[in-house]
Amino acid sequence: MGQPSYLFILNPNSGTSIGKRTEVIKQRIDYFAKQNGSRATILFTQERAHATELVTENLSREKWTAIVAVGGDGTVNEIARPLVNSETPVGILPLGSGNGLARHLGIPLNLEASLKRLFAGTVTTIDSAEINGIPFFCTAGMGFDAYVGHLFSQQNQRGLATYINVSFQAYWSYKPQAFRLNGSETQAFSLSFANAGQFGNNAWVAPQASLQDGLLDICTIRPFPKWYGTSLGYQLFTKQLKASRYISYQSLKEALVETDTPPMIHYDGEPFQLDTTRIEVKIKPQSLQIIL
Repeated sequence: MGQPSYLFILNPNSGTSIGKRTEVIKQRIDYFAKQNGSRATILFTQERAHATELVTENLSREKWTAIVAVGGDGTVNEIARPLVNSETPVGILPLGSGNGLARHLGIPLNLEASLKRLFAGTVTTIDSAEINGIPFFCTAGMGFDAYVGHLFSQQNQRGLATYINVSFQAYWSYKPQAFRLNGSETQAFSLSFANAGQFGNNAWVAPQASLQDGLLDICTIRPFPKWYGTSLGYQLFTKQLKASRYISYQSLKEALVETDTPPMIHYDGEPFQLDTTRIEVKIKPQSLQIIL
């Protein structure tokens, strides 16, 4: 058997400090690979969607033990896309801002600990999903969450503090939108499709969600009084969000959402403006191999 070979793809723009630590991160990856009798190839992304290109270009060059995302949920998304329904597993070194998928999976957020987990871990298979053909692995949605994702993407600073500040400012001006979910009319503050249970930063929109049940947990948050926002935020960050007067859940394999105007969506935290009013969301059971 040949030497295990890992391809690491590092996004220097992820998180709050990764861009300033690339040389240190590279050295630690090389060190852990050698300690575990493995070989590490490290590539750097230069722009959005570049990680997908790098995976596609290098996938067939050798039999990788894993292709490892070094960054946040956006980086994981770009790397995992070409690996859906393939035999090559994804590894995660979660150095992004939110790290929702890694947190759900229990992958350590510390570089040293996540490297130890990577080289000692085992391969398991999880579900993935699509929103209008766009793959996502953690969460997707529209409404307030997509609006905040759009504003957050325009900030110079990343991290939880920036996200909370952007969310607070947006909260006071945001207006609920009209959706038709599987033919049922509803006004919603947000509409979330959860494969994993959280957006990131331990904001659990669907605490009951499983990555291996073949279902999406759809969370609809209906319009609520402004005073309820504090309670909603508390439930979100303490993993206590549940069905209530303003919140409902459905577990489905697929969903159809229709809107009056093309909505802004997010997939794994990345905002995207659609050009259609018809949004199809579906689960892809047992479609991604991942190292845990």
